[in-house]
Amino acid sequence: MGIVLRIVVGGLLVAHGLVHLMWFVSAKDASWPFRLDRSWLLPEQARRPVAIALIAVVVAAFALLGLAVCGVPILASTWVGLAVVGAVASLVVLVVFWDRQLGWGVAIDVAILVVALWQPGWTDRLD
Repeated sequence: MGIVLRIVVGGLLVAHGLVHLMWFVSAKDASWPFRLDRSWLLPEQARRPVAIALIAVVVAAFALLGLAVCGVPILASTWVGLAVVGAVASLVVLVVFWDRQLGWGVAIDVAILVVALWQPGWTDRLD
């Protein structure tokens, strides 16, 4: 995988992780999809602590995954684990605080999981 492509893909993975910080932006608009006050699964007092923990995992995992894809030697061999942890934690956040506008996030996480678990031939060059 060429260096430019590594940087672009790594940057997109970091950006995907950072998008999860939008959950902490308070918006008055009821149509804003990133809302911690709406959860069909968690009681109100557990929402923020659970969200902080999960989103910290997501941001850290995708930041490290982006560096791994860019070729940082210590991280390059751990990209599969980082991808699985980040994508699963992200999916949990999306399910717990579901809004139909977050469907693209689910699609991105599923695609990352498929690549990490299937490991097509081109991913050999990530190690």
